[in-house]
Amino acid sequence: MPLRAAPSLGLIRQLVSFGAVGACATLAHVALAWVLIDRAQLNPYLANLLGTCAAFAVSFFGNAGLTFRTDRLLVDCAQRYVFVSATSFLMTSGILAVVEMNALPTYVYVIVVLGTVPPATFLLAKLWAFKPLPDQSGPS
Repeated sequence: MPLRAAPSLGLIRQLVSFGAVGACATLAHVALAWVLIDRAQLNPYLANLLGTCAAFAVSFFGNAGLTFRTDRLLVDCAQRYVFVSATSFLMTSGILAVVEMNALPTYVYVIVVLGTVPPATFLLAKLWAFKPLPDQSGPS
């Protein structure tokens, strides 16, 4: 049986950071929406939209600066990360539709989403949205 290469410490650091940033983004979303709904009596859908925007900001800046330490212009990454976030939303919506069409229990939705969306989002972010710029230094 061939030996598998151990994941690099850099990749492990990125995975842990990605999870921590995601948890912070989720907390920002829920906390802001809750305060705006419960305390400010804001329309729940508007509050949720503002919470989503806050989560995007936390996720984008956290992943750009901490997880992937990008050397790209942030405006370039932001345009790409909007696509990553939209893809994530479409994936969760599609999974929800399949679960509902098949009258599956909600926990199936949760398991499938957790098993597919974060890994896909991580890969899109790492390999595309925050992909390092090619080395421009050329041969010495």
